[in-house]
Amino acid sequence: MIFPLFAYSQQKVKVSRNEFKTEDDTTFEEAWKNIREGDKLFKEGKGTYRDAREFYLSAQQYNDKNAELNYKIGVCYLYSDDKFESIKYFRNAYLLKENVAEDIHFLLARAYHLTNEFDRAIEEYTKYLENLPSKKLALESTQNRRFIEECKNGKALVEEPLRVIINNLGENINSEADDYNSLITSSDSIMYFTSRRQHNEKAKRSAYDNKYFEDIYLSRKTGGDWEKAENIGKTINNPKHNNAAVALSPDNKNLYIYRGDKDGGDIYESKYKEGEWTSPRSLPSRFNTKYRETSLSISPNQDYLFFVSSNPKESVGGRDIFVSRKNSQGKWEKPENMGDKINTPFDEECVHIAPDGNTLYFSSKGHNSMGGYDVFKSVKNDLGEWSPPVNIGYPINTPDDDVFYTVPPTGKSAYYSANRMGGVGGRDIYRIVFLGAEKEIIMSTEDILIAGIQDAGKTGFFTKPQEISIDTTYILTGKVYDAGTMEGIMAQLEFIDVDQSRIVATTVSNQTGSYTARLPEGKAYGLEINAKDYLFYLDIIDISGESPEEEIIRDFGLEKVEVGATVVLENIFFETNKATLKPESYTQLEQVLKFLNSNPSVRMEISGHTDNTGTLKYNTKLSQSRAEAVVRYLVERGIDASRFDAKGYAFTQPIAPNDTEEGRAKNRRVEFKILSK
Repeated sequence: MIFPLFAYSQQKVKVSRNEFKTEDDTTFEEAWKNIREGDKLFKEGKGTYRDAREFYLSAQQYNDKNAELNYKIGVCYLYSDDKFESIKYFRNAYLLKENVAEDIHFLLARAYHLTNEFDRAIEEYTKYLENLPSKKLALESTQNRRFIEECKNGKALVEEPLRVIINNLGENINSEADDYNSLITSSDSIMYFTSRRQHNEKAKRSAYDNKYFEDIYLSRKTGGDWEKAENIGKTINNPKHNNAAVALSPDNKNLYIYRGDKDGGDIYESKYKEGEWTSPRSLPSRFNTKYRETSLSISPNQDYLFFVSSNPKESVGGRDIFVSRKNSQGKWEKPENMGDKINTPFDEECVHIAPDGNTLYFSSKGHNSMGGYDVFKSVKNDLGEWSPPVNIGYPINTPDDDVFYTVPPTGKSAYYSANRMGGVGGRDIYRIVFLGAEKEIIMSTEDILIAGIQDAGKTGFFTKPQEISIDTTYILTGKVYDAGTMEGIMAQLEFIDVDQSRIVATTVSNQTGSYTARLPEGKAYGLEINAKDYLFYLDIIDISGESPEEEIIRDFGLEKVEVGATVVLENIFFETNKATLKPESYTQLEQVLKFLNSNPSVRMEISGHTDNTGTLKYNTKLSQSRAEAVVRYLVERGIDASRFDAKGYAFTQPIAPNDTEEGRAKNRRVEFKILSK
């Protein structure tokens, strides 16, 4: 069930060999080879933009002042997994060459829009329209003015944020690819969902966007946790086209599937018999036309069937929601368009009728969407009339596509799919829990609850720091700067309540390095700062004793990523006399993972160190094993093993005297050292 992008033709921008070449001839050919390899992947489409980006970033190590290369890296970030990072490259491209591409203002507008910088987005959309030739203006004016309207909607919606926990389901469910539409059985024990991951070496890509075809996966819940998802199998998944989970009947016996093999895509049905799903069969023609039919939902009493169709003869505009009622003979009546109260001239998708049978959820690009598909709800009254749709609000809805909002049979929470900052890959599946009125807005990735933005090295949406609503009276402000040049830098700051092991505030410094954060109490907080091309910063800041009536000023200097730079990983713990990582090490290791993902060309040495208790031979073996355990953890999470050297130094490189317990504790450590960048 591929989501079509808005009508937009990517500019063909070429990196000139002569302009790219500098006076340094020694590494030019290697860098130019990376450009060519990146161009091949870039040309294939969005599905390989991340792969293209790796080559481009390697080439940029040779020359970071080429406008066209900065432009292409920005495109790769914008249309893959990091809208925020794309801004820097688009700005660099524009500053280096204002006419680098006709659409540079448009792409900057999209990047600002998708990262919640609504005023800047409006400014860039306006500049783009002002500079368009008259012929193009006639074609693109309507769409761009709609984007401006979405930005205005977004400004209003973020003023009244919901109090929710938004929890990523983690790597057992989500992958580096897009994952969406969770269908959970009434027993809350099995989840079916759709994924565009590469399930085997023979997996084929869609000609539409160069991503892998959709397949259906399932996961079983054990002890309250979802197990590693597995492909549902060839009976359901046809390798030649898209196969998407659409709906599950209330009795769990019928699985409805979208297949994209004919008529633009139709809906099929598989029945659960004798412990397995049967081969899918097409629904009757009243539900499948020669046009495209996608999502579907059946009411709890199984008397109403809602679905989405692009039939232009019956549509208000684009894709619309239709409903069919089961008559007294048990037959489905002719579907009817739900009308212009629900449907708009834009696309509606992902229809879902809640377990109460009276609340309809769906995604729409119309109404007061803040960008892409937003989730809306409509409630049926006692007369059978549907209320005007209401945007369910921010931060559930973002400027990107927010889709497949479903309420499982238990009704205790909700699930949906979105492209959010801090995700596992592209579009991920999240669980939503609504909090009481006295709670603060909290978002989470796995078991870490985060308010505001999440990992800048991941995909999707983030919250403008000045718009994060946290119940607080302590204002912390200051500057993040390059420790060598003293110049301000853009960075992400996360403040951690060490007593509760959760992030309570997140903000981003601007291009001059200035930041502002609001903290709930006067106490000590953990602070993590991340910025691309800089070593990450971890420390404790103590604001106990400070007055809540005055701004608290703290400045932070970051060290540039340079060959030879070393960082001690303070919170890596192993079982006694073993190389087995303790769970309390994972938070620190995730910071290393963020750093590596944000700096994809860096190679590092991971080194293990011990105190002087025991023999050199024993400690050398133990420290080597511990260094290898850290490398193994990072490799298992997607980092190429070739980027690491593991080395055990035993007690040959102490950083403190070994004659006190405190000194020995400092010497028992893991470090990383930059080998190349």
